Amino acid sequence: MTNLTGSRRAGQLMPDPVLTPAEIDALVAPELERVEELFRDQLGSPLRIIDEIGDFVAVGGGKRVRPKLHLLSARLCGYEGPHDVLIATVLEFIHSATLIHDDIIDGATTRRGLDSVNFRWGNNVTVLFGDYLFAKAMEMALRAGSLDVMQRLADVTLRMTEGEMLQTRYAGRLDLSVDEYLDLVQRKTAALFGCCCELGAMLAGVDDARRQAMRDYGLALGMAFQLVDDLLDLTGDSETLGKPVANDLRDGKPTLAVLELLRGPGTAASEGRELVRAIMAEGDPDSRALERLGGLLRDSGALERARDRAEAYAASCIERLTGFSDGPAKRALRTLPELLLVRDR
Repeated sequence: MTNLTGSRRAGQLMPDPVLTPAEIDALVAPELERVEELFRDQLGSPLRIIDEIGDFVAVGGGKRVRPKLHLLSARLCGYEGPHDVLIATVLEFIHSATLIHDDIIDGATTRRGLDSVNFRWGNNVTVLFGDYLFAKAMEMALRAGSLDVMQRLADVTLRMTEGEMLQTRYAGRLDLSVDEYLDLVQRKTAALFGCCCELGAMLAGVDDARRQAMRDYGLALGMAFQLVDDLLDLTGDSETLGKPVANDLRDGKPTLAVLELLRGPGTAASEGRELVRAIMAEGDPDSRALERLGGLLRDSGALERARDRAEAYAASCIERLTGFSDGPAKRALRTLPELLLVRDR
């Protein structure tokens, strides 16, 4: 399908010098190493089946975006205590549990280029393992000794579950409004990003205004993250992504650019509707159908409109940081939205 590279406007968000991904990682490298150790340690169990799946999940890894975001937020807010690594690990447990449940619902066979847990162990065991991860996350969070932290984690888990339930209701719906879709994204993805940042502020004990600013930063970043993810699903390289192009449509999930196309005027919308229906119905669509849909998305401006919305969310992240002192953590958090916009996976 069409490549989005030409529409990327990298460097427009921030006129001041930015950090490289390696420089950002270096800021929290010791803490991230401890997160990785704790994550692997807590996945261990005397029960062989749990230990076996836990080893597999740990090896599958990921970019640890959410732990990194939490650690940087705690650093920005001046936290110097022992619980940032703990809560970062808890957040990764919650994220892993939601991915596992998502794969069951979607009938996925791969995750990050590897077998999905449900494909290897079956749905019955896998759903229970996802539940185990949620329970383990809450057990670990108790060690922070804060009811406010526990309440916030419970709230975000409920919100994410609501999002997953809504998505099952929205499957195959081509009349979904943009507002409905953005609400779904906020529940499923952005809510956890907001929680990662807000919990960093909560650990540091900052005032309500800065706590809210961190939450809003995370929400906006999460919205931008998912909208870019949606665009990559339509325009990226399947080998780089580790999944087929238009995987969401194959699963019956129209994303923002597709919805923008379908609500537009003229023949592009009607032709697009027929193509989308065919792709959803076939599951493994003809490459010519994917190419034609890509052309419609590009020529109608639907890709560009979806891209503009992602950039608007990314830009709003920067505004949320104005009340915080300058330093490496702030520069890192100012850089993340830009890096997010130009990622290829």
